[in-house]
Amino acid sequence: MSLRQALQIIRLLGLPKAARTKRGLDQALPYVRGYAVCSSIWALLETGTLDRLLKTDTTSVSALAEAGSLQHHVLDSVLAYLDGLSLVRVEGDEVRALPKLRRLMAEPRGFFELTYAYEPIFDRLRDLLQGKATYPDDVDRLGKYVGRGSGQLCRALPYPVLADMLRRRGARLVLDLGCGDLAFLLYLGEAIPGIRAIGIDVDGPTVAYAREVLAAVPFGPRIEVHEADMFDLSAIARRHGDVDAITAVDTYHEYLSEGEEKVVGLLKALRSQFPKALFYVGEFCKQPHEKLRRKPTAFLEHHLFHDLTNQTIADADRWRAMFAAADLEVIEEKVFDIVGHGYFVLR
Repeated sequence: MSLRQALQIIRLLGLPKAARTKRGLDQALPYVRGYAVCSSIWALLETGTLDRLLKTDTTSVSALAEAGSLQHHVLDSVLAYLDGLSLVRVEGDEVRALPKLRRLMAEPRGFFELTYAYEPIFDRLRDLLQGKATYPDDVDRLGKYVGRGSGQLCRALPYPVLADMLRRRGARLVLDLGCGDLAFLLYLGEAIPGIRAIGIDVDGPTVAYAREVLAAVPFGPRIEVHEADMFDLSAIARRHGDVDAITAVDTYHEYLSEGEEKVVGLLKALRSQFPKALFYVGEFCKQPHEKLRRKPTAFLEHHLFHDLTNQTIADADRWRAMFAAADLEVIEEKVFDIVGHGYFVLR
Protein backbone atom coordinates (compact mmCIF):
# COMPACT_ATOMS: atom_id res chain seq x y z
CA MET A 1 0.00 0.00 0.00
CA SER A 2 1.37 3.40 -0.95
CA LEU A 3 1.53 6.30 1.49
CA ARG A 4 -1.12 8.10 -0.54
CA GLN A 5 -3.53 5.16 -0.24
CA ALA A 6 -2.86 4.87 3.49
CA LEU A 7 -3.64 8.55 4.00
CA GLN A 8 -6.88 8.19 2.05
CA ILE A 9 -7.99 5.34 4.34
CA ILE A 10 -7.05 7.34 7.45
CA ARG A 11 -9.04 10.35 6.21
CA LEU A 12 -12.03 8.10 5.49
CA LEU A 13 -12.02 6.01 8.70
CA GLY A 14 -10.05 8.13 11.10
CA LEU A 15 -6.66 7.08 12.47
CA PRO A 16 -7.94 5.11 15.53
CA LYS A 17 -10.39 2.98 13.50
CA ALA A 18 -7.91 2.47 10.66
CA ALA A 19 -5.29 1.28 13.16
CA ARG A 20 -7.77 -1.03 14.94
CA THR A 21 -8.91 -2.53 11.65
CA LYS A 22 -5.36 -3.25 10.50
CA ARG A 23 -4.38 -4.65 13.89
CA GLY A 24 -7.43 -6.94 13.94
CA LEU A 25 -6.78 -8.26 10.44
CA ASP A 26 -3.11 -8.83 11.25
CA GLN A 27 -4.10 -10.83 14.34
CA ALA A 28 -6.62 -12.95 12.40
CA LEU A 29 -4.36 -13.66 9.43
CA PRO A 30 -2.17 -16.41 11.01
CA TYR A 31 -5.26 -18.49 11.84
CA VAL A 32 -6.81 -18.11 8.40
CA ARG A 33 -3.49 -18.60 6.63
CA GLY A 34 -2.68 -21.71 8.65
CA TYR A 35 -5.91 -23.30 7.45
CA ALA A 36 -5.26 -22.37 3.81
CA VAL A 37 -1.62 -23.48 3.86
CA CYS A 38 -2.36 -26.81 5.52
CA SER A 39 -5.26 -27.52 3.15
CA SER A 40 -3.04 -26.74 0.16
CA ILE A 41 -0.15 -28.88 1.38
CA TRP A 42 -2.49 -31.77 2.25
CA ALA A 43 -4.02 -31.70 -1.24
CA LEU A 44 -0.57 -31.76 -2.84
CA LEU A 45 0.46 -34.53 -0.46
CA GLU A 46 -2.56 -36.75 -1.11
CA THR A 47 -2.28 -36.41 -4.90
CA GLY A 48 1.44 -37.23 -4.90
CA THR A 49 2.23 -33.78 -6.28
CA LEU A 50 4.21 -32.70 -3.24
CA ASP A 51 6.70 -35.55 -3.51
CA ARG A 52 7.04 -35.09 -7.28
CA LEU A 53 7.87 -31.45 -6.64
CA LEU A 54 10.38 -32.24 -3.90
CA LYS A 55 12.18 -34.90 -5.95
CA THR A 56 13.25 -32.47 -8.67
CA ASP A 57 15.12 -29.19 -8.72
CA THR A 58 12.70 -27.69 -11.24
CA THR A 59 9.66 -29.04 -13.04
CA SER A 60 6.65 -27.60 -14.83
CA VAL A 61 3.13 -27.00 -13.64
CA SER A 62 1.93 -28.77 -16.77
CA ALA A 63 4.01 -31.87 -16.00
CA LEU A 64 2.72 -31.98 -12.42
CA ALA A 65 -0.86 -31.61 -13.60
CA GLU A 66 -0.44 -34.36 -16.18
CA ALA A 67 1.33 -36.75 -13.79
CA GLY A 68 -1.44 -36.46 -11.21
CA SER A 69 -4.38 -36.08 -13.63
CA LEU A 70 -5.06 -32.72 -12.00
CA GLN A 71 -6.97 -29.66 -13.13
CA HIS A 72 -4.26 -27.31 -14.39
CA HIS A 73 -5.96 -24.07 -13.36
CA VAL A 74 -6.61 -25.33 -9.81
CA LEU A 75 -3.03 -26.52 -9.40
CA ASP A 76 -1.77 -23.22 -10.82
CA SER A 77 -3.85 -21.31 -8.24
CA VAL A 78 -2.56 -23.39 -5.32
CA LEU A 79 1.07 -23.05 -6.44
CA ALA A 80 0.66 -19.29 -6.98
CA TYR A 81 -0.62 -19.00 -3.40
CA LEU A 82 2.33 -20.97 -2.04
CA ASP A 83 4.65 -18.85 -4.19
CA GLY A 84 3.36 -15.78 -2.39
CA LEU A 85 4.44 -17.37 0.89
CA SER A 86 7.90 -18.26 -0.49
CA LEU A 87 7.28 -21.99 -0.23
CA VAL A 88 7.60 -22.51 -3.98
CA ARG A 89 8.69 -20.31 -6.86
CA VAL A 90 6.60 -20.21 -10.01
CA GLU A 91 8.04 -18.55 -13.12
CA GLY A 92 5.87 -19.02 -16.17
CA ASP A 93 5.13 -22.74 -16.33
CA GLU A 94 8.20 -23.65 -14.30
CA VAL A 95 7.96 -24.36 -10.58
CA ARG A 96 10.45 -25.37 -7.92
CA ALA A 97 10.31 -26.05 -4.19
CA LEU A 98 12.10 -23.39 -2.15
CA PRO A 99 14.28 -24.18 0.90
CA LYS A 100 11.49 -23.17 3.28
CA LEU A 101 9.20 -25.90 1.93
CA ARG A 102 12.01 -28.46 1.86
CA ARG A 103 12.75 -27.77 5.53
CA LEU A 104 9.08 -28.15 6.47
CA MET A 105 8.87 -31.41 4.55
CA ALA A 106 12.01 -32.81 6.19
CA GLU A 107 11.75 -33.57 9.91
CA PRO A 108 8.48 -31.62 10.58
CA ARG A 109 6.69 -33.48 7.76
CA GLY A 110 5.27 -35.98 10.23
CA PHE A 111 3.48 -33.13 12.01
CA PHE A 112 1.65 -32.24 8.79
CA GLU A 113 0.83 -35.88 8.03
CA LEU A 114 -0.38 -36.72 11.53
CA THR A 115 -2.60 -33.62 11.55
CA TYR A 116 -3.96 -34.58 8.13
CA ALA A 117 -4.99 -37.93 9.62
CA TYR A 118 -7.59 -36.01 11.65
CA GLU A 119 -8.87 -33.92 8.73
CA PRO A 120 -12.06 -36.05 8.38
CA ILE A 121 -12.80 -35.37 12.06
CA PHE A 122 -12.63 -31.62 11.57
CA ASP A 123 -14.58 -31.85 8.32
CA ARG A 124 -17.45 -33.38 10.32
CA LEU A 125 -16.86 -31.36 13.48
CA ARG A 126 -20.19 -29.54 13.21
CA ASP A 127 -22.01 -32.88 12.90
CA LEU A 128 -20.06 -34.23 15.89
CA LEU A 129 -21.00 -31.15 17.90
CA GLN A 130 -24.68 -31.48 17.00
CA GLY A 131 -24.79 -35.22 17.63
CA LYS A 132 -25.49 -36.00 13.97
CA ALA A 133 -22.32 -38.08 13.73
CA THR A 134 -20.28 -40.13 16.17
CA TYR A 135 -16.73 -41.43 16.15
CA PRO A 136 -15.85 -44.01 14.87
CA ASP A 137 -19.25 -45.13 13.52
CA ASP A 138 -19.77 -42.21 11.14
CA VAL A 139 -16.33 -40.67 10.82
CA ASP A 140 -12.83 -42.01 11.35
CA ARG A 141 -9.20 -40.96 11.15
CA LEU A 142 -7.09 -41.59 8.05
CA GLY A 143 -5.24 -44.62 9.37
CA LYS A 144 -2.46 -44.47 6.79
CA TYR A 145 -1.48 -41.00 7.90
CA VAL A 146 -1.78 -41.81 11.60
CA GLY A 147 0.94 -44.41 11.08
CA ARG A 148 3.09 -42.40 8.71
CA GLY A 149 2.90 -39.17 10.67
CA SER A 150 3.50 -40.82 14.04
CA GLY A 151 6.41 -42.83 12.68
CA GLN A 152 8.13 -39.77 11.29
CA LEU A 153 7.60 -37.73 14.45
CA CYS A 154 8.83 -40.57 16.65
CA ARG A 155 12.18 -40.62 14.84
CA ALA A 156 12.91 -37.25 16.46
CA LEU A 157 12.88 -38.44 20.11
CA PRO A 158 10.85 -41.54 21.09
CA TYR A 159 12.70 -44.01 18.88
CA PRO A 160 16.20 -42.77 19.83
CA VAL A 161 15.31 -42.85 23.56
CA LEU A 162 13.92 -46.39 23.42
CA ALA A 163 16.74 -47.62 21.18
CA ASP A 164 19.26 -46.28 23.70
CA MET A 165 17.47 -48.10 26.53
CA LEU A 166 17.42 -51.35 24.56
CA ARG A 167 21.07 -51.03 23.57
CA ARG A 168 22.29 -50.32 27.10
CA ARG A 169 20.37 -53.28 28.51
CA GLY A 170 21.62 -55.68 25.85
CA ALA A 171 18.30 -56.57 24.22
CA ARG A 172 18.65 -59.36 21.66
CA LEU A 173 15.10 -60.31 20.60
CA VAL A 174 12.41 -57.62 20.64
CA LEU A 175 8.66 -58.18 20.45
CA ASP A 176 6.97 -54.97 19.28
CA LEU A 177 3.25 -54.63 20.00
CA GLY A 178 1.12 -52.88 17.39
CA CYS A 179 4.05 -52.60 14.99
CA GLY A 180 2.06 -50.93 12.20
CA ASP A 181 4.24 -50.24 9.17
CA LEU A 182 7.36 -51.28 11.15
CA ALA A 183 8.64 -47.72 11.55
CA PHE A 184 10.10 -48.46 14.99
CA LEU A 185 11.59 -51.85 14.12
CA LEU A 186 13.17 -50.46 10.96
CA TYR A 187 14.74 -47.74 13.09
CA LEU A 188 16.03 -50.39 15.52
CA GLY A 189 17.41 -52.47 12.67
CA GLU A 190 19.51 -49.51 11.57
CA ALA A 191 20.46 -48.33 15.06
CA ILE A 192 21.42 -51.65 16.71
CA PRO A 193 23.41 -54.05 14.51
CA GLY A 194 22.49 -57.68 15.08
CA ILE A 195 19.28 -57.11 17.00
CA ARG A 196 16.38 -59.38 16.04
CA ALA A 197 12.74 -58.40 16.23
CA ILE A 198 9.18 -59.65 15.90
CA GLY A 199 6.42 -57.23 15.05
CA ILE A 200 2.76 -58.04 15.62
CA ASP A 201 -0.29 -56.14 14.43
CA VAL A 202 -3.97 -57.06 14.38
CA ASP A 203 -4.59 -55.49 10.95
CA GLY A 204 -4.01 -57.90 8.06
CA PRO A 205 -3.41 -55.33 5.26
CA THR A 206 -0.92 -53.50 7.49
CA VAL A 207 1.00 -56.74 8.08
CA ALA A 208 1.01 -57.47 4.34
CA TYR A 209 2.42 -54.01 3.64
CA ALA A 210 5.03 -54.43 6.39
CA ARG A 211 6.24 -57.65 4.77
CA GLU A 212 6.68 -55.82 1.46
CA VAL A 213 8.73 -53.17 3.26
CA LEU A 214 10.92 -55.83 4.89
CA ALA A 215 11.74 -57.38 1.54
CA ALA A 216 13.40 -54.13 0.47
CA VAL A 217 15.75 -53.59 3.45
CA PRO A 218 19.13 -55.32 3.90
CA PHE A 219 18.44 -56.34 7.51
CA GLY A 220 14.98 -57.71 6.66
CA PRO A 221 15.92 -61.30 7.59
CA ARG A 222 16.43 -60.17 11.21
CA ILE A 223 12.80 -59.02 11.49
CA GLU A 224 9.58 -60.96 11.15
CA VAL A 225 6.02 -59.71 11.30
CA HIS A 226 2.83 -61.56 12.21
CA GLU A 227 -0.87 -60.81 12.19
CA ALA A 228 -1.79 -61.30 15.83
CA ASP A 229 -3.84 -59.81 18.65
CA MET A 230 -1.67 -58.57 21.51
CA PHE A 231 -4.35 -59.82 23.91
CA ASP A 232 -3.75 -63.39 22.73
CA LEU A 233 -0.06 -64.05 22.10
CA SER A 234 0.11 -67.62 23.37
CA ALA A 235 1.19 -68.94 19.95
CA ILE A 236 3.94 -66.31 19.67
CA ALA A 237 5.08 -67.11 23.21
CA ARG A 238 5.38 -70.82 22.41
CA ARG A 239 7.51 -70.15 19.33
CA HIS A 240 9.60 -67.35 20.81
CA GLY A 241 10.19 -68.04 24.48
CA ASP A 242 13.54 -66.24 24.22
CA VAL A 243 11.98 -62.79 23.77
CA ASP A 244 13.89 -60.55 26.18
CA ALA A 245 12.30 -57.19 25.35
CA ILE A 246 8.68 -56.19 24.75
CA THR A 247 8.22 -52.74 23.26
CA ALA A 248 5.09 -50.64 22.90
CA VAL A 249 5.26 -47.14 21.45
CA ASP A 250 2.08 -45.09 22.02
CA THR A 251 0.11 -48.34 22.09
CA TYR A 252 -1.40 -48.93 25.54
CA HIS A 253 -3.28 -45.62 25.70
CA GLU A 254 -5.47 -46.80 22.81
CA TYR A 255 -7.20 -49.13 25.31
CA LEU A 256 -7.61 -46.75 28.25
CA SER A 257 -11.08 -45.73 27.09
CA GLU A 258 -12.12 -49.27 28.12
CA GLY A 259 -10.73 -48.73 31.61
CA GLU A 260 -7.32 -49.00 33.21
CA GLU A 261 -7.98 -52.64 34.10
CA LYS A 262 -7.80 -53.43 30.37
CA VAL A 263 -4.19 -52.26 30.23
CA VAL A 264 -3.30 -53.77 33.61
CA GLY A 265 -4.71 -57.13 32.53
CA LEU A 266 -2.72 -57.01 29.29
CA LEU A 267 0.50 -56.26 31.15
CA LYS A 268 -0.11 -59.15 33.54
CA ALA A 269 -0.77 -61.54 30.66
CA LEU A 270 2.39 -60.45 28.87
CA ARG A 271 4.43 -60.93 32.03
CA SER A 272 3.04 -64.46 32.37
CA GLN A 273 3.69 -65.35 28.72
CA PHE A 274 7.16 -63.77 28.48
CA PRO A 275 8.70 -64.11 31.96
CA LYS A 276 12.25 -63.32 30.79
CA ALA A 277 11.39 -60.06 29.07
CA LEU A 278 11.81 -56.48 30.19
CA PHE A 279 9.03 -54.12 29.11
CA TYR A 280 9.96 -50.91 27.28
CA VAL A 281 7.10 -48.43 27.18
CA GLY A 282 6.88 -45.12 25.34
CA GLU A 283 3.63 -43.33 26.13
CA PHE A 284 1.94 -39.96 26.07
CA CYS A 285 1.85 -38.31 29.48
CA LYS A 286 -0.99 -35.85 29.85
CA GLN A 287 -0.02 -32.27 30.66
CA PRO A 288 -2.07 -30.08 33.03
CA HIS A 289 -4.29 -27.68 31.09
CA GLU A 290 -3.07 -24.77 33.21
CA LYS A 291 0.45 -25.49 32.00
CA LEU A 292 -0.66 -25.58 28.36
CA ARG A 293 -2.54 -22.32 28.84
CA ARG A 294 0.69 -20.68 29.97
CA LYS A 295 2.71 -22.25 27.17
CA PRO A 296 0.50 -23.67 24.40
CA THR A 297 2.82 -26.25 22.88
CA ALA A 298 1.78 -28.72 20.15
CA PHE A 299 0.47 -30.93 22.94
CA LEU A 300 -2.60 -28.68 23.01
CA GLU A 301 -3.52 -29.94 19.52
CA HIS A 302 -2.58 -33.44 20.60
CA HIS A 303 -5.08 -33.32 23.48
CA LEU A 304 -7.78 -32.06 21.12
CA PHE A 305 -7.15 -34.77 18.51
CA HIS A 306 -7.31 -37.50 21.14
CA ASP A 307 -10.35 -36.08 22.92
CA LEU A 308 -12.32 -35.87 19.66
CA THR A 309 -11.53 -39.51 18.89
CA ASN A 310 -12.33 -40.87 22.36
CA GLN A 311 -8.70 -41.64 23.20
CA THR A 312 -7.67 -41.33 26.83
CA ILE A 313 -4.29 -39.99 27.86
CA ALA A 314 -2.91 -40.69 31.33
CA ASP A 315 -0.41 -38.59 33.22
CA ALA A 316 2.89 -40.09 34.35
CA ASP A 317 1.59 -40.88 37.85
CA ARG A 318 -1.33 -42.86 36.44
CA TRP A 319 1.02 -44.87 34.24
CA ARG A 320 3.18 -45.67 37.26
CA ALA A 321 0.09 -46.77 39.19
CA MET A 322 -0.98 -49.06 36.34
CA PHE A 323 2.48 -50.61 36.17
CA ALA A 324 2.40 -51.21 39.92
CA ALA A 325 -1.07 -52.77 39.68
CA ALA A 326 0.37 -55.22 37.14
CA ASP A 327 3.17 -56.10 39.61
CA LEU A 328 5.78 -54.47 37.38
CA GLU A 329 8.65 -52.42 38.80
CA VAL A 330 9.87 -49.28 37.06
CA ILE A 331 13.65 -49.70 36.85
CA GLU A 332 14.29 -46.73 34.57
CA GLU A 333 12.23 -43.80 33.36
CA LYS A 334 12.59 -40.60 31.40
CA VAL A 335 9.65 -38.18 31.24
CA PHE A 336 9.95 -35.14 28.98
CA ASP A 337 7.22 -32.63 29.79
CA ILE A 338 8.19 -30.44 26.84
CA VAL A 339 6.87 -33.09 24.45
CA GLY A 340 4.43 -34.77 26.82
CA HIS A 341 6.06 -38.15 26.50
CA GLY A 342 7.42 -40.68 28.97
CA TYR A 343 9.66 -43.73 28.63
CA PHE A 344 9.73 -46.57 31.12
CA VAL A 345 11.64 -49.82 31.52
CA LEU A 346 9.71 -52.37 33.59
CA ARG A 347 10.40 -55.77 35.09
